[in-house]
Amino acid sequence: MEIDLPEVAQICAEHQIVIQTLKPITGSFGKRIFVINQALLLRVSATPMTREREQYRRVAGLNFVPRIVYTGMLKRDPGPLYYTLLTLLPGDDFVNVYPETPPAQQRQLGEAVARFIDNLQALQGTQYDIGLYVPTLPPFAGTWREGHQHYWAILQQAAEQSPLPPENARIFARAYRFLEASATVLDFQSGPKLLHNDLHPKNIIVDQGRFAGVIDWECSQFGEADFELCHFIHWCLYPPQSHIDFRTFLRALFEASPQCTQVPYLAQRLAIYQVEHELQQIIWHGSVVAAWRAPRLVYWMDGGVDELLREIGVTTTRPTALNFT
Repeated sequence: MEIDLPEVAQICAEHQIVIQTLKPITGSFGKRIFVINQALLLRVSATPMTREREQYRRVAGLNFVPRIVYTGMLKRDPGPLYYTLLTLLPGDDFVNVYPETPPAQQRQLGEAVARFIDNLQALQGTQYDIGLYVPTLPPFAGTWREGHQHYWAILQQAAEQSPLPPENARIFARAYRFLEASATVLDFQSGPKLLHNDLHPKNIIVDQGRFAGVIDWECSQFGEADFELCHFIHWCLYPPQSHIDFRTFLRALFEASPQCTQVPYLAQRLAIYQVEHELQQIIWHGSVVAAWRAPRLVYWMDGGVDELLREIGVTTTRPTALNFT
């Protein structure tokens, strides 16, 4: 989608915003994003933004989130242009400021994010959204376990339509056996909680060493509390740069004991979510990523989550009796 600067200027003029600085940044899901005057974030799309606007509105009562300033539609010859103007949180993302963030500040960030997650998950829904990023089953009328088992069948069908090399096909077959064999750990559920669903250090904003908020809410959905930990685990094992180590941050988050870390069979459930994530990514991107994601699948099935939690000093239990709902 091409968006000319005059169109951005037209949107700003409509809301009496004088552009002093304008910086385009990388967007996702077919959207273009612009930072205006280091104070506003303009998100534009050739398709309606109804769902995204709802995602921002339902967290509007929380601290540390962007606020909607204006929404609208710009008429133009190729077709309408939809837009949302948001407040810009001060600071930079945790990945960019990591070199300047000493361990004490990383621990403070972990504690602050734990509190934020608890406040976010106090917002509850009535049904689960099953899947990663854009839910495959929204909203699902069954249980958390049933939703995931349905999701696995969809992933398996999608993989069969995109033939894999024999070695990857064998790993995929093992992954589905692993998921079904582990399914009972998903029986515990406390009800749909609001999740960011893409919560990782790149979406955490830090200002002068302090937690300043969470951005990029277009993936948010309702799920079980522990699903929110999925991306933290992944980024801790596979950071964007080899010198970055988020273990101090993650340890502090667990020690702060948000509700999402108190789920029975936590390590086993997190392993399921990681396997789902790798399967989804390979199905979406094919051979481009299969060579390096397939070994990750094996790692998760062979106890990668347990190993990480032991490294950061987290002890999880496997209770023998649970009051499943």
